[in-house]
Amino acid sequence: MSDLKFTDTHNLVAFLEKPTESEGFEEIVDFLNVNPIKYALTVNPIVYCSCIKQFWDTVKAKTVNGEVQLQALVDKKKVIITESTIRRDLQLEDAEGTECLPTATIFEELTRMGYEKLTQKLTFYKAFFSPQWKFLIHTILQCLSAKTTAWNEFSSTMASAIICLATNQKFNFSKYIFDSMVKNVDSMVKFWMYPRFVQVFVNQQLGDMSHHKKIYVTPSHIKKIFANIKREGKGFSGTITPLFQTMMVQSQEKMGKGSTNPTNPHHTPTITQPSTSQLQKKQPRRKHRKDTEVSQPSGPTEPMADETKNVESVPTHSNDPLLSGEDSLKLNELMELCTNLQKKALDLETTKTIQALEIDSLKRIVKKLEKKQKSRTHKLKRLYKVGLSAKVIFSDNEASLGDQEDASKQERKILDIDADEDITLDSTHFDIDPNMFGVHDLNGDEVFVETQESVVNATTTISIIPVIVATATTTIVDELALA
Repeated sequence: MSDLKFTDTHNLVAFLEKPTESEGFEEIVDFLNVNPIKYALTVNPIVYCSCIKQFWDTVKAKTVNGEVQLQALVDKKKVIITESTIRRDLQLEDAEGTECLPTATIFEELTRMGYEKLTQKLTFYKAFFSPQWKFLIHTILQCLSAKTTAWNEFSSTMASAIICLATNQKFNFSKYIFDSMVKNVDSMVKFWMYPRFVQVFVNQQLGDMSHHKKIYVTPSHIKKIFANIKREGKGFSGTITPLFQTMMVQSQEKMGKGSTNPTNPHHTPTITQPSTSQLQKKQPRRKHRKDTEVSQPSGPTEPMADETKNVESVPTHSNDPLLSGEDSLKLNELMELCTNLQKKALDLETTKTIQALEIDSLKRIVKKLEKKQKSRTHKLKRLYKVGLSAKVIFSDNEASLGDQEDASKQERKILDIDADEDITLDSTHFDIDPNMFGVHDLNGDEVFVETQESVVNATTTISIIPVIVATATTTIVDELALA
Protein backbone atom coordinates (compact mmCIF):
# COMPACT_ATOMS: atom_id res chain seq x y z
CA MET A 1 0.00 0.00 0.00
CA SER A 2 2.53 2.56 -1.17
CA ASP A 3 -0.11 5.32 -1.37
CA LEU A 4 -0.59 5.44 2.42
CA LYS A 5 0.70 8.51 4.19
CA PHE A 6 0.75 10.44 7.45
CA THR A 7 -1.77 13.20 8.12
CA ASP A 8 -0.17 16.18 9.83
CA THR A 9 -3.36 17.36 11.54
CA HIS A 10 -4.28 13.95 13.00
CA ASN A 11 -3.30 12.46 16.39
CA LEU A 12 -1.51 15.62 17.52
CA VAL A 13 0.18 16.13 20.89
CA ALA A 14 -1.89 18.37 23.17
CA PHE A 15 -0.49 21.57 24.67
CA LEU A 16 -1.45 21.69 28.35
CA GLU A 17 0.91 24.36 29.62
CA LYS A 18 -0.06 27.82 30.86
CA PRO A 19 2.12 30.55 29.35
CA THR A 20 1.05 34.18 29.40
CA GLU A 21 -0.90 33.59 26.18
CA SER A 22 -3.19 31.14 28.01
CA GLU A 23 -4.97 33.83 29.98
CA GLY A 24 -8.62 32.86 30.21
CA PHE A 25 -7.92 29.14 29.62
CA GLU A 26 -6.43 28.22 33.00
CA GLU A 27 -9.48 26.26 34.24
CA ILE A 28 -9.76 24.00 31.20
CA VAL A 29 -5.99 23.36 31.15
CA ASP A 30 -6.06 22.39 34.83
CA PHE A 31 -9.06 20.16 34.19
CA LEU A 32 -7.31 18.24 31.41
CA ASN A 33 -4.09 17.93 33.41
CA VAL A 34 -5.87 15.98 36.16
CA ASN A 35 -8.09 13.95 33.84
CA PRO A 36 -7.24 10.27 33.10
CA ILE A 37 -7.05 11.05 29.37
CA LYS A 38 -4.00 13.30 29.89
CA TYR A 39 -1.55 10.48 29.07
CA ALA A 40 -3.28 9.74 25.76
CA LEU A 41 -3.32 13.46 24.96
CA THR A 42 0.36 14.09 25.66
CA VAL A 43 2.26 10.81 25.17
CA ASN A 44 4.84 11.52 22.48
CA PRO A 45 7.10 8.54 21.64
CA ILE A 46 9.69 8.61 18.88
CA VAL A 47 7.61 7.53 15.89
CA TYR A 48 9.56 5.41 13.39
CA CYS A 49 8.13 5.58 9.87
CA SER A 50 9.02 1.99 9.00
CA CYS A 51 7.22 0.66 12.10
CA ILE A 52 4.00 2.49 11.25
CA LYS A 53 4.26 1.49 7.60
CA GLN A 54 4.81 -2.20 8.39
CA PHE A 55 1.91 -2.20 10.83
CA TRP A 56 -0.67 -0.69 8.48
CA ASP A 57 0.60 -2.61 5.43
CA THR A 58 0.19 -5.99 7.15
CA VAL A 59 -2.63 -5.45 9.67
CA LYS A 60 -5.74 -7.62 9.46
CA ALA A 61 -8.86 -7.82 11.62
CA LYS A 62 -9.52 -11.32 12.98
CA THR A 63 -11.95 -12.77 15.49
CA VAL A 64 -10.32 -15.05 18.07
CA ASN A 65 -12.52 -16.70 20.73
CA GLY A 66 -15.27 -14.18 20.05
CA GLU A 67 -12.92 -11.19 20.41
CA VAL A 68 -11.94 -8.96 17.51
CA GLN A 69 -8.19 -8.46 17.18
CA LEU A 70 -5.91 -6.45 14.96
CA GLN A 71 -2.92 -8.58 13.98
CA ALA A 72 0.10 -7.15 12.15
CA LEU A 73 3.77 -7.92 11.54
CA VAL A 74 6.54 -5.51 12.48
CA ASP A 75 10.10 -6.74 11.89
CA LYS A 76 8.52 -10.15 11.13
CA LYS A 77 7.12 -10.26 14.68
CA LYS A 78 3.42 -10.37 15.48
CA VAL A 79 1.72 -7.37 17.08
CA ILE A 80 -1.78 -7.92 18.46
CA ILE A 81 -4.05 -5.04 19.46
CA THR A 82 -7.40 -5.29 21.20
CA GLU A 83 -9.62 -2.88 23.05
CA SER A 84 -8.13 -4.00 26.36
CA THR A 85 -4.51 -3.50 25.19
CA ILE A 86 -5.38 0.03 24.06
CA ARG A 87 -6.91 0.75 27.47
CA ARG A 88 -3.81 -0.62 29.20
CA ASP A 89 -1.12 1.00 27.03
CA LEU A 90 -2.78 4.44 26.89
CA GLN A 91 -3.70 4.33 30.59
CA LEU A 92 -7.37 5.02 29.89
CA GLU A 93 -9.63 4.27 32.83
CA ASP A 94 -12.73 3.86 30.71
CA ALA A 95 -13.83 0.24 31.12
CA GLU A 96 -17.61 -0.05 30.83
CA GLY A 97 -17.71 3.59 29.72
CA THR A 98 -20.39 5.18 27.58
CA GLU A 99 -20.14 4.71 23.82
CA CYS A 100 -22.75 7.29 22.79
CA LEU A 101 -25.35 9.25 24.71
CA PRO A 102 -29.04 9.49 23.71
CA THR A 103 -29.85 12.28 21.29
CA ALA A 104 -32.05 14.10 23.82
CA THR A 105 -29.24 14.10 26.38
CA ILE A 106 -26.79 15.44 23.83
CA PHE A 107 -29.08 18.35 22.93
CA GLU A 108 -29.75 19.17 26.57
CA GLU A 109 -26.10 19.16 27.66
CA LEU A 110 -24.86 21.12 24.63
CA THR A 111 -27.44 23.77 25.45
CA ARG A 112 -25.98 24.01 28.96
CA MET A 113 -22.55 24.42 27.41
CA GLY A 114 -23.84 27.49 25.57
CA TYR A 115 -24.17 26.04 22.08
CA GLU A 116 -26.07 28.69 20.12
CA LYS A 117 -27.02 26.97 16.84
CA LEU A 118 -28.79 23.87 18.05
CA THR A 119 -30.88 22.12 15.38
CA GLN A 120 -32.20 18.61 14.89
CA LYS A 121 -29.05 17.64 13.01
CA LEU A 122 -26.39 15.52 14.74
CA THR A 123 -23.51 17.56 13.32
CA PHE A 124 -22.28 20.32 15.61
CA TYR A 125 -19.86 23.22 15.17
CA LYS A 126 -17.29 24.34 17.73
CA ALA A 127 -17.38 27.95 16.46
CA PHE A 128 -20.66 28.47 18.38
CA PHE A 129 -19.07 27.78 21.79
CA SER A 130 -17.22 30.15 24.09
CA PRO A 131 -13.36 29.91 24.12
CA GLN A 132 -12.75 27.37 26.89
CA TRP A 133 -15.31 24.94 25.48
CA LYS A 134 -13.82 25.43 22.03
CA PHE A 135 -10.36 24.61 23.43
CA LEU A 136 -11.69 21.38 24.97
CA ILE A 137 -13.47 20.32 21.77
CA HIS A 138 -10.55 21.19 19.50
CA THR A 139 -8.04 19.32 21.71
CA ILE A 140 -10.15 16.15 21.84
CA LEU A 141 -10.81 16.23 18.09
CA GLN A 142 -7.21 16.65 16.92
CA CYS A 143 -5.57 14.44 19.55
CA LEU A 144 -7.98 11.52 20.07
CA SER A 145 -10.51 11.38 17.24
CA ALA A 146 -10.10 9.49 13.96
CA LYS A 147 -10.80 12.64 11.92
CA THR A 148 -8.24 14.08 9.50
CA THR A 149 -10.06 17.21 8.31
CA ALA A 150 -13.04 19.47 9.06
CA TRP A 151 -11.95 20.43 12.57
CA ASN A 152 -14.72 22.97 12.96
CA GLU A 153 -17.42 20.30 13.13
CA PHE A 154 -17.91 17.14 15.17
CA SER A 155 -20.36 14.25 15.35
CA SER A 156 -22.68 12.96 18.04
CA THR A 157 -19.98 10.50 19.18
CA MET A 158 -17.51 13.29 19.91
CA ALA A 159 -20.32 15.31 21.45
CA SER A 160 -20.94 12.38 23.80
CA ALA A 161 -17.23 12.30 24.68
CA ILE A 162 -17.19 16.04 25.49
CA ILE A 163 -20.35 15.79 27.59
CA CYS A 164 -19.03 12.79 29.53
CA LEU A 165 -15.80 14.62 30.30
CA ALA A 166 -17.69 17.71 31.43
CA THR A 167 -20.15 15.80 33.63
CA ASN A 168 -17.57 13.46 35.16
CA GLN A 169 -18.84 10.37 33.32
CA LYS A 170 -16.70 7.72 31.65
CA PHE A 171 -16.58 7.73 27.89
CA ASN A 172 -15.12 4.59 26.33
CA PHE A 173 -12.25 6.16 24.36
CA SER A 174 -10.54 2.75 24.13
CA LYS A 175 -13.42 1.24 22.19
CA TYR A 176 -13.72 4.33 20.01
CA ILE A 177 -10.03 4.19 19.08
CA PHE A 178 -10.10 0.43 18.45
CA ASP A 179 -13.26 0.58 16.30
CA SER A 180 -11.76 3.43 14.27
CA MET A 181 -8.62 1.38 13.60
CA VAL A 182 -10.71 -1.63 12.51
CA LYS A 183 -12.65 0.56 10.06
CA ASN A 184 -9.38 1.93 8.68
CA VAL A 185 -8.17 -1.59 7.78
CA ASP A 186 -10.72 -1.98 4.97
CA SER A 187 -11.38 1.69 4.28
CA MET A 188 -11.22 3.10 0.76
CA VAL A 189 -9.28 6.10 2.13
CA LYS A 190 -6.90 4.15 4.34
CA PHE A 191 -4.05 6.12 5.92
CA TRP A 192 -1.45 5.72 8.69
CA MET A 193 -3.92 6.26 11.53
CA TYR A 194 -2.92 7.04 15.14
CA PRO A 195 0.89 6.98 14.64
CA ARG A 196 1.56 8.00 18.26
CA PHE A 197 -0.63 5.25 19.65
CA VAL A 198 0.56 2.56 17.22
CA GLN A 199 4.19 3.28 18.18
CA VAL A 200 3.25 2.94 21.86
CA PHE A 201 1.60 -0.44 21.16
CA VAL A 202 4.60 -1.68 19.17
CA ASN A 203 7.06 -0.53 21.84
CA GLN A 204 5.06 -2.28 24.55
CA GLN A 205 5.05 -5.61 22.69
CA LEU A 206 8.38 -5.64 20.83
CA GLY A 207 10.58 -3.42 22.97
CA ASP A 208 13.18 -0.97 21.71
CA MET A 209 12.71 0.08 18.08
CA SER A 210 15.71 2.43 17.87
CA HIS A 211 17.32 0.32 15.12
CA HIS A 212 14.80 1.95 12.78
CA LYS A 213 16.31 5.21 11.60
CA LYS A 214 13.77 7.35 9.77
CA ILE A 215 11.48 9.11 12.23
CA TYR A 216 8.23 11.01 11.89
CA VAL A 217 8.03 14.23 13.89
CA THR A 218 4.58 14.22 15.39
CA PRO A 219 2.95 17.66 15.08
CA SER A 220 1.90 19.19 18.37
CA HIS A 221 -0.12 22.13 19.54
CA ILE A 222 1.87 25.17 20.61
CA LYS A 223 0.96 28.22 22.65
CA LYS A 224 -0.42 29.90 19.53
CA ILE A 225 -3.45 27.67 19.91
CA PHE A 226 -4.84 30.03 22.54
CA ALA A 227 -4.81 32.98 20.15
CA ASN A 228 -6.49 30.89 17.46
CA ILE A 229 -9.20 29.67 19.81
CA LYS A 230 -9.95 33.22 20.98
CA ARG A 231 -11.02 34.24 17.49
CA GLU A 232 -14.79 34.44 17.32
CA GLY A 233 -16.55 32.79 14.42
CA LYS A 234 -19.29 34.35 12.37
CA GLY A 235 -22.68 34.07 14.00
CA PHE A 236 -21.33 33.70 17.54
CA SER A 237 -22.89 36.16 19.95
CA GLY A 238 -19.77 36.40 22.12
CA THR A 239 -21.56 35.18 25.25
CA ILE A 240 -19.13 33.48 27.66
CA THR A 241 -20.46 30.24 29.12
CA PRO A 242 -18.44 29.06 32.14
CA LEU A 243 -17.29 25.50 32.65
CA PHE A 244 -19.36 23.18 34.80
CA GLN A 245 -18.68 23.21 38.51
CA THR A 246 -17.56 19.57 38.36
CA MET A 247 -14.77 20.60 35.97
CA MET A 248 -13.22 23.14 38.31
CA VAL A 249 -10.21 21.63 40.07
CA GLN A 250 -10.40 24.13 42.92
CA SER A 251 -14.12 23.42 43.47
CA GLN A 252 -13.47 19.67 43.66
CA GLU A 253 -10.83 20.23 46.34
CA LYS A 254 -13.28 22.25 48.39
CA MET A 255 -15.85 19.50 48.00
CA GLY A 256 -13.33 17.00 49.36
CA LYS A 257 -12.71 19.17 52.41
CA GLY A 258 -16.32 19.88 53.28
CA SER A 259 -18.51 16.91 52.44
CA THR A 260 -18.65 13.89 50.19
CA ASN A 261 -21.85 15.01 48.45
CA PRO A 262 -21.12 16.34 44.93
CA THR A 263 -22.29 19.77 43.92
CA ASN A 264 -25.23 19.91 41.58
CA PRO A 265 -23.61 20.41 38.16
CA HIS A 266 -26.60 22.41 36.89
CA HIS A 267 -25.70 25.33 39.18
CA THR A 268 -22.72 26.82 37.35
CA PRO A 269 -20.97 29.81 38.97
CA THR A 270 -19.59 32.78 37.08
CA ILE A 271 -15.94 32.37 36.02
CA THR A 272 -13.44 34.70 37.65
CA GLN A 273 -9.89 34.87 36.32
CA PRO A 274 -7.33 33.68 38.89
CA SER A 275 -4.41 35.87 39.85
CA THR A 276 -0.73 34.97 39.47
CA SER A 277 -0.45 33.89 43.11
CA GLN A 278 -3.42 31.57 42.64
CA LEU A 279 -1.72 29.97 39.65
CA GLN A 280 1.37 29.32 41.74
CA LYS A 281 -0.64 27.65 44.50
CA LYS A 282 -2.52 25.24 42.23
CA GLN A 283 0.27 22.68 42.13
CA PRO A 284 0.27 22.10 45.95
CA ARG A 285 -3.54 21.95 45.85
CA ARG A 286 -3.39 19.07 43.38
CA LYS A 287 -1.09 17.26 45.79
CA HIS A 288 -3.47 17.95 48.66
CA ARG A 289 -6.34 16.52 46.60
CA LYS A 290 -4.46 13.25 46.17
CA ASP A 291 -3.75 13.11 49.91
CA THR A 292 -7.42 13.71 50.63
CA GLU A 293 -8.58 10.96 48.32
CA VAL A 294 -6.24 8.44 49.96
CA SER A 295 -6.98 9.47 53.54
CA GLN A 296 -10.76 9.78 53.34
CA PRO A 297 -11.52 6.11 54.09
CA SER A 298 -9.48 6.16 57.33
CA GLY A 299 -11.87 8.31 59.33
CA PRO A 300 -13.59 11.67 59.76
CA THR A 301 -10.63 13.34 61.53
CA GLU A 302 -8.29 13.00 58.51
CA PRO A 303 -9.58 15.99 56.50
CA MET A 304 -8.63 18.31 59.38
CA ALA A 305 -5.08 16.97 59.30
CA ASP A 306 -5.02 17.42 55.57
CA GLU A 307 -6.01 21.06 55.96
CA THR A 308 -3.14 21.57 58.37
CA LYS A 309 -0.73 20.02 55.90
CA ASN A 310 -2.09 22.23 53.17
CA VAL A 311 -1.66 25.40 55.19
CA GLU A 312 1.91 24.46 56.05
CA SER A 313 2.79 23.49 52.53
CA VAL A 314 1.80 26.82 50.94
CA PRO A 315 4.65 28.93 52.35
CA THR A 316 7.08 26.07 51.76
CA HIS A 317 6.32 25.83 48.05
CA SER A 318 5.27 29.40 47.35
CA ASN A 319 8.91 30.38 46.63
CA ASP A 320 9.61 27.29 44.56
CA PRO A 321 11.33 28.51 41.35
CA LEU A 322 9.59 25.80 39.34
CA LEU A 323 6.28 27.56 39.93
CA SER A 324 7.40 31.06 38.91
CA GLY A 325 6.06 32.56 35.72
CA GLU A 326 9.51 33.33 34.29
CA ASP A 327 10.79 29.75 34.72
CA SER A 328 7.57 28.37 33.30
CA LEU A 329 8.01 30.62 30.27
CA LYS A 330 11.63 29.51 29.89
CA LEU A 331 10.56 25.89 30.08
CA ASN A 332 7.99 26.46 27.35
CA GLU A 333 10.60 28.20 25.22
CA LEU A 334 12.96 25.26 25.68
CA MET A 335 10.24 22.81 24.71
CA GLU A 336 9.47 24.87 21.61
CA LEU A 337 13.19 25.03 20.80
CA CYS A 338 13.48 21.24 21.14
CA THR A 339 10.51 20.81 18.81
CA ASN A 340 12.10 23.13 16.24
CA LEU A 341 15.43 21.29 16.48
CA GLN A 342 13.67 17.99 16.00
CA LYS A 343 11.93 19.34 12.91
CA LYS A 344 15.25 20.63 11.55
CA ALA A 345 16.82 17.22 12.13
CA LEU A 346 14.01 15.61 10.17
CA ASP A 347 14.44 18.16 7.38
CA LEU A 348 18.17 17.41 7.23
CA GLU A 349 17.50 13.71 7.09
CA THR A 350 14.96 14.26 4.32
CA THR A 351 17.48 16.39 2.40
CA LYS A 352 20.11 13.69 2.85
CA THR A 353 17.73 11.07 1.48
CA ILE A 354 16.87 13.25 -1.51
CA GLN A 355 20.55 13.87 -2.23
CA ALA A 356 21.27 10.14 -2.04
CA LEU A 357 18.51 9.49 -4.54
CA GLU A 358 19.89 12.17 -6.84
CA ILE A 359 23.39 10.67 -6.61
CA ASP A 360 22.02 7.22 -7.47
CA SER A 361 20.18 8.74 -10.43
CA LEU A 362 23.36 10.43 -11.67
CA LYS A 363 25.29 7.17 -11.32
CA ARG A 364 22.70 5.38 -13.43
CA ILE A 365 22.96 8.10 -16.08
CA VAL A 366 26.78 7.81 -16.13
CA LYS A 367 26.53 4.04 -16.57
CA LYS A 368 24.12 4.46 -19.47
CA LEU A 369 26.48 6.96 -21.12
CA GLU A 370 29.42 4.58 -20.65
CA LYS A 371 27.45 1.75 -22.27
CA LYS A 372 26.55 3.99 -25.21
CA GLN A 373 30.21 5.02 -25.58
CA LYS A 374 31.33 1.38 -25.60
CA SER A 375 28.65 0.53 -28.16
CA ARG A 376 29.79 3.35 -30.42
CA THR A 377 33.47 2.24 -30.18
CA HIS A 378 32.47 -1.33 -31.05
CA LYS A 379 30.51 -0.13 -34.09
CA LEU A 380 33.46 1.95 -35.29
CA LYS A 381 35.75 -1.10 -35.05
CA ARG A 382 33.30 -3.14 -37.07
CA LEU A 383 33.09 -0.45 -39.72
CA TYR A 384 36.91 -0.32 -39.87
CA LYS A 385 37.09 -4.12 -40.42
CA VAL A 386 34.40 -3.97 -43.09
CA GLY A 387 36.38 -1.23 -44.84
CA LEU A 388 39.54 -3.34 -44.86
CA SER A 389 37.73 -6.36 -46.29
CA ALA A 390 36.11 -4.20 -48.95
CA LYS A 391 39.53 -2.88 -49.92
CA VAL A 392 40.90 -6.42 -50.26
CA ILE A 393 37.95 -7.47 -52.41
CA PHE A 394 38.42 -4.39 -54.53
CA SER A 395 42.09 -5.29 -55.04
CA ASP A 396 41.13 -8.83 -56.08
CA ASN A 397 38.68 -7.41 -58.56
CA GLU A 398 41.39 -5.22 -60.01
CA ALA A 399 43.64 -8.29 -60.45
CA SER A 400 40.85 -10.17 -62.19
CA LEU A 401 40.26 -7.26 -64.48
CA GLY A 402 43.99 -7.26 -65.30
CA ASP A 403 43.85 -10.95 -66.27
CA GLN A 404 40.85 -10.25 -68.43
CA GLU A 405 42.74 -7.49 -70.24
CA ASP A 406 45.71 -9.85 -70.93
CA ALA A 407 43.36 -12.50 -72.29
CA SER A 408 41.67 -9.97 -74.56
CA LYS A 409 45.11 -8.86 -75.88
CA GLN A 410 46.06 -12.48 -76.66
CA GLU A 411 42.76 -12.98 -78.44
CA ARG A 412 43.36 -9.92 -80.57
CA LYS A 413 46.85 -11.20 -81.52
CA ILE A 414 45.47 -14.57 -82.63
CA LEU A 415 42.80 -12.90 -84.72
CA ASP A 416 45.49 -10.77 -86.40
CA ILE A 417 47.47 -13.90 -87.23
CA ASP A 418 44.39 -15.52 -88.77
CA ALA A 419 43.66 -12.45 -90.81
CA ASP A 420 47.18 -12.36 -92.28
CA GLU A 421 47.22 -14.61 -95.42
CA ASP A 422 51.01 -14.70 -95.67
CA ILE A 423 51.41 -16.48 -92.34
CA THR A 424 51.25 -20.28 -92.39
CA LEU A 425 51.53 -22.68 -89.56
CA ASP A 426 53.53 -25.89 -89.76
CA SER A 427 51.42 -28.85 -88.85
CA THR A 428 54.44 -30.78 -87.66
CA HIS A 429 54.40 -28.64 -84.57
CA PHE A 430 51.02 -30.06 -83.71
CA ASP A 431 50.93 -33.83 -83.54
CA ILE A 432 47.19 -33.94 -83.46
CA ASP A 433 44.84 -36.17 -85.36
CA PRO A 434 42.38 -34.01 -87.30
CA ASN A 435 39.69 -36.60 -86.96
CA MET A 436 39.88 -36.26 -83.20
CA PHE A 437 38.10 -32.93 -83.42
CA GLY A 438 35.89 -33.71 -86.35
CA VAL A 439 37.30 -30.91 -88.45
CA HIS A 440 35.84 -32.24 -91.69
CA ASP A 441 32.41 -32.12 -90.17
CA LEU A 442 32.45 -28.33 -90.02
CA ASN A 443 31.71 -27.93 -93.75
CA GLY A 444 32.66 -24.33 -93.68
CA ASP A 445 30.15 -23.48 -90.88
CA GLU A 446 30.98 -20.95 -88.21
CA VAL A 447 32.53 -22.23 -85.00
CA PHE A 448 30.96 -21.09 -81.74
CA VAL A 449 33.01 -21.35 -78.57
CA GLU A 450 31.17 -21.55 -75.21
CA THR A 451 33.17 -19.79 -72.51
CA GLN A 452 32.82 -20.58 -68.82
CA GLU A 453 31.90 -18.16 -66.06
CA SER A 454 35.35 -18.17 -64.56
CA VAL A 455 37.63 -15.54 -66.02
CA VAL A 456 40.66 -17.84 -65.91
CA ASN A 457 38.91 -20.78 -67.69
CA ALA A 458 37.46 -18.45 -70.29
CA THR A 459 40.90 -17.10 -71.07
CA THR A 460 42.33 -20.60 -71.45
CA THR A 461 39.54 -21.68 -73.80
CA ILE A 462 39.95 -18.61 -75.95
CA SER A 463 43.68 -19.19 -76.25
CA ILE A 464 43.46 -22.89 -77.21
CA ILE A 465 40.47 -23.10 -79.57
CA PRO A 466 41.81 -20.67 -82.20
CA VAL A 467 45.03 -22.65 -82.43
CA ILE A 468 43.09 -25.81 -83.12
CA VAL A 469 41.03 -24.06 -85.80
CA ALA A 470 44.16 -22.68 -87.40
CA THR A 471 45.75 -26.13 -87.46
CA ALA A 472 42.71 -27.67 -89.05
CA THR A 473 42.73 -25.04 -91.76
CA THR A 474 46.43 -25.67 -92.55
CA THR A 475 45.84 -29.42 -92.85
CA ILE A 476 43.10 -28.87 -95.40
CA VAL A 477 45.40 -26.62 -97.44
CA ASP A 478 48.17 -29.29 -97.45
CA GLU A 479 45.77 -31.99 -98.71
CA LEU A 480 44.61 -29.74 -101.55
CA ALA A 481 48.21 -29.11 -102.57
CA LEU A 482 48.96 -32.80 -102.76
CA ALA A 483 45.94 -33.42 -104.87
